[in-house]
Parts: sequence; C-alpha cells; structure tokens
Amino acid sequence: MPNRMIKESICTSETLAQLTPDEERLFYRLLVNADDFGRFDGRAAVVLAACFPLQLDRITVNDVEVWLQKLASVDLIRFYEVGGRRYLYFPTWDKHQRKRAQHSKYPAPPSDDRHVTVTCPSRDGHATDTCCSRNEKRE
Repeated sequence: MPNRMIKESICTSETLAQLTPDEERLFYRLLVNADDFGRFDGRAAVVLAACFPLQLDRITVNDVEVWLQKLASVDLIRFYEVGGRRYLYFPTWDKHQRKRAQHSKYPAPPSDDRHVTVTCPSRDGHATDTCCSRNEKRE
C-alpha cells in the first residue's frame, strides 16, 4: 500500500471535529487501506479486519458500522453498491491524494451517487436495514 498524505489542516478541520476519537481513528485507518482511487470494501466486517486486525477482541462489527455511518453522515466517505456488495469511497480523494495505480482494486461508484440505496447489516449481522445517510439519498 502506498503512503498517504495527511495535511496539518486536519487539526483544525470542522468536519473531523464532529467525530469521536474512535470515528476519527477509523477515518485514518481507512485512508491507509483504501486503494489509489480512494475506494475500499464497505462491509463493516471487512473494514474491521483490515483496519483493526490486532483489536478484534475489543472492537465489534457493530462498532465499525456505527463509525462508518458517522463518517458517511459528515460526507467523509460515501457508500455505493455493485453486484449486491457494499463499497465505499472518499469523495475528496483527488484533492488530497495521488493516484499511482492504473486501475482500482474495486469497482467504480456510479457517476451519479445521489440516489444510492445501500443495505447495511443489522445488529445481528444480516443485511436487513436500509441506511439513508445524507450522502446516500439526496433529493
């Protein structure tokens, strides 16, 4: 995984100031796990395994899902679905990061992601609830 740029302006970011320490920590860990196009698998269980491999006994899939929803609600990430699988991407990736790879490891989000409906796992891990953060269903 290539190195990522983190600018000092994060210290005074109004958006990041809305996050709890755990949510902010997830944000940084997603940054270093996303591919060169700012995309990653959006399933909470996969995010947990990739971002917190040494804390699987302390952090739950539900914790990660809640944190992901918060990141989405402040528009740090956006969810999209391809082939029944949830993915995520950073909407401002191109402003802050460089692409080195020719191709993404993940499918591209729809060009118009304003009306993306994403099925999120319920507390018992089954995909039953429909999440509607502000960036997933914009009118």
